[in-house]
Amino acid sequence: MLKYEAIAKVGDTIKSFDFEPFPGRDDKFVIGKVVGVDRGTMGAKCFVIQVTEDSLWHEPDYTRVGTEILVPMEMLFDYDGRVTVVS
Repeated sequence: MLKYEAIAKVGDTIKSFDFEPFPGRDDKFVIGKVVGVDRGTMGAKCFVIQVTEDSLWHEPDYTRVGTEILVPMEMLFDYDGRVTVVS
């Protein structure tokens, strides 16, 4: 089983970090509702989420809110807490 495969199911809301949190650096993450499971372009098993909150990636006028994105269930250099279920 993949590291985060059992953490959520369709209908759950998850928070996924883009980068591991690090002191002195703003957290980059998305929060969204799991709407499915898919294989990404490289074959990685992923949650498909509808983004409801974005930590404002790179520029203040860019957002992923309202889009569907893929959240890998496991990554090569993964870490604890990268994906969590939120209420």
